[in-house]
Amino acid sequence: MFIEMLFEMQRGGDEVRRKRSTLLAIPGSSSSSHPLFFTFPPLLFLTAFTAHAQAPLDAYIAQGLTQNVVLQQKHIGLEQAMQDLKSAQSLFMPSLNLNASYISGEGGRYFDFPVGDLVNPVYRTLNQFIGQNAFPEVENVQAYLNPKNYYDAHVRASMPLLNTDIVHNQRIQQHAVHLKEYEVAIYQRELVKDIKVAYFNVLMAGEAVRSYTSALQLLERNVEVTRSLQRHGAGVPAQVLRAQAEREHITAQLAQATNQHANAKRWFNFLLNTDLEAPVDEDFDVSAALADTARMADLDIGRREELQALRTAVGLRDAQTKLTNNYWVPKLSTFIDIGYQGMDWTVDEYADYYLFGVQLDVPLFNGGRNRFAKNRATLERDIAALSERNSTQQLLLGATQAHTELATAQAVLRSATARHTSATSYFNLIEKGFNEGANTQVEYLDARNQLTGADVQLAVARTTVLQRLAEMERQNASYPLK
Repeated sequence: MFIEMLFEMQRGGDEVRRKRSTLLAIPGSSSSSHPLFFTFPPLLFLTAFTAHAQAPLDAYIAQGLTQNVVLQQKHIGLEQAMQDLKSAQSLFMPSLNLNASYISGEGGRYFDFPVGDLVNPVYRTLNQFIGQNAFPEVENVQAYLNPKNYYDAHVRASMPLLNTDIVHNQRIQQHAVHLKEYEVAIYQRELVKDIKVAYFNVLMAGEAVRSYTSALQLLERNVEVTRSLQRHGAGVPAQVLRAQAEREHITAQLAQATNQHANAKRWFNFLLNTDLEAPVDEDFDVSAALADTARMADLDIGRREELQALRTAVGLRDAQTKLTNNYWVPKLSTFIDIGYQGMDWTVDEYADYYLFGVQLDVPLFNGGRNRFAKNRATLERDIAALSERNSTQQLLLGATQAHTELATAQAVLRSATARHTSATSYFNLIEKGFNEGANTQVEYLDARNQLTGADVQLAVARTTVLQRLAEMERQNASYPLK
């Protein structure tokens, strides 16, 4: 029975190592002996395989770019800026308005018009001259200034002929739209990076869970073997207690890793604006992603939307400066009114009318406020230019640091890979010796702990490289948003 348990433990260890080697494949390893590699071109196969491996993450990124609440708010802000631009462009077009008014009153101010005193003497003379009463007497007129039952209804068409404020305002709104577009793109890139980092954290936590699960399975078998040895008189109780203590230690680490895995998935789902407890597809080939390191490690900040936004901000300040500089330019506009007016709602050949006019506005003096606005706009433009220079240096510094951190992470990964290879070989030797009675339980448990630690550190190192690649991709603005 003891021999059978040893063989069972050996078979279990081989199975666990096989699964672990599959989950923690060494970067750069290949299966060139497989017939497929002789059937298809290697580059085409690698490209297709990489695309398939990246498919879950790309799908999640597309989901996040669609469902993220903050990004939806950014798109609404962009739409508002577009509406402001359309409103500024509409100022070049003529406006048409219908105006109607009705006024009625009595009393108040009045004036006397002595029309009777003026014409009656003449009428009397004419009547005497012709010998008959052909011209009647006329009363003097007393009229009030307040009209009674007076209406005025007309359509007014107005249009600016010369107004530089409209031109510069349109340019300002165009720059504002571009700023909003860059703001959306900047947040999209930041969201892509956050989603990638969160997803890689999920993979790392899941790898830790699998490593501790593998270690726990071996320790469970070790506990069974030590108990069997004790029952057959070949072991001591201390070995059983030590095996049980190591098992409980790994159980606690597994529980902690499981909790970290669940929290990592919740944060990832939060970024996607989906159910926090939704399952996460972890079918992602880490080795294929690591093989693409060289393409993404170049340092180039020329595509950064932040730089374009800074240049656009300077252009916006230039437009504002030109707006204030042209305060002295006259404003010329024209209008025409076509409608009806009259008393007691009469509509006849005398009621319709038209009125045409031209308006000229020339600024002469306003206490120097225009000059002060001009100076302030110039200073704001200078501040924007200095901010562009400073931010460019900051972006370059951030990209350089990301490049250095990527190189450091790659060096750590190489070290962790070498340590994992050594720890695996060492554990295999110690396990074989332990099964044959040549090594002690303490040596076996120490080798098992080293291998578990190497598993976890390798998973952390691989994930760290992927996260640094995501940061480098963010610094280079190389992820295709459209």
